[in-house]
Amino acid sequence: MRLTSSFVVFRADPEEQDLARARWLAREGRAADAEREYRAALALHPDLATGWMELFELVRREGRFEEALAVADTAVRHFGPEAAMPLALRGAALAELGRTREALKALDASLERDGNLAVAWHELAYAAFRVGESSRALLALDRAFALETHTDTLMLRGRILREAGQYEAAEVAFEAAQQATEHDIPQRDARREVGATRRAASLGGKRPRQFTLRERAFAESGTVVLAPPPTDDLAAALAAALAALPALAHRIGWHPAAVAGAGPDDAPLVAAVAKALEADAIGAAALDPGDQPLVVTMVNTGGEDWERQVTRLERWHAGTTFALVQVRGTATPADIAGLEVGPGEAAQALASARDAFGREAGPADITEAAALAASPQAPWRRRHAASE
Repeated sequence: MRLTSSFVVFRADPEEQDLARARWLAREGRAADAEREYRAALALHPDLATGWMELFELVRREGRFEEALAVADTAVRHFGPEAAMPLALRGAALAELGRTREALKALDASLERDGNLAVAWHELAYAAFRVGESSRALLALDRAFALETHTDTLMLRGRILREAGQYEAAEVAFEAAQQATEHDIPQRDARREVGATRRAASLGGKRPRQFTLRERAFAESGTVVLAPPPTDDLAAALAAALAALPALAHRIGWHPAAVAGAGPDDAPLVAAVAKALEADAIGAAALDPGDQPLVVTMVNTGGEDWERQVTRLERWHAGTTFALVQVRGTATPADIAGLEVGPGEAAQALASARDAFGREAGPADITEAAALAASPQAPWRRRHAASE
């Protein structure tokens, strides 16, 4: 659970002044430096409960769930088995690790010790949601919100309602979360969830568990994926996606006059796509909104070069983006991707992407992909509509 205090650098509470630098570093995205500062502060002030909670959340948001559990267990040892807060952290870590029954047990134990601990109610809701107990999750969120009116509680409420197919109610929760904070990061997250909810609602009234893999990717990120997940030959799947790109561009009315790479390593993809689409291959510095340019990258991990070029297109209300491989969870997703992979598969995917060039492959079936790309909720269409 992200704490409001993690966005505050200067606080009146003198006991928390030593957390100011750690909070500032976390807000700046310097997670490793922030972690060192949190650990140093806790070495000096081990009784600072807020410091333990914020360190836990920092590690958790990095996806390092085993280490988050270690932080929780260290807090349990320090505060003792009768303290509620460390048990809530332990339950949260166990839920992230998929050990949800153990998580529920730890969270119930936390609430037995302190029934007014908002974070424990929030994490109980998350763990209940993970095991499909939506009613219990929503009741726990009601209690959490009554104790502490927190943005993350509204965000989790929206996710639970969206998963149940209650899209209008979910959107209301996300919009309330956006309005409930003045901080940039949670506002951005809430806006992203509103977009995901609207895309999910546009898919024929189905619940998320009924979505195909392409529909789920589109709902979550807005990206239209050309190739289904391959079972063996990743390079062949990527070659098929490349072969399908011209047909998709024609079907949905993409007519880029120029193709540019986000960075220097994208040159092979620029050449291949420009040739396939009969467009000019240019450098990113020469991009012009009048060309309705297509920005491409081999593997989209959300790097600075990619972010810079996508920001230009958003400012221009023009152009489109394509990633041969997209890593799931990337902050700035591509409009179209050849394939999506998990964060731990990026290196292997890059090697396969390089092997995809020159491969003979028939194009992938674009029927579903074209329908998704043509949706009014597709980010590229909304970008272009803003200029009309």
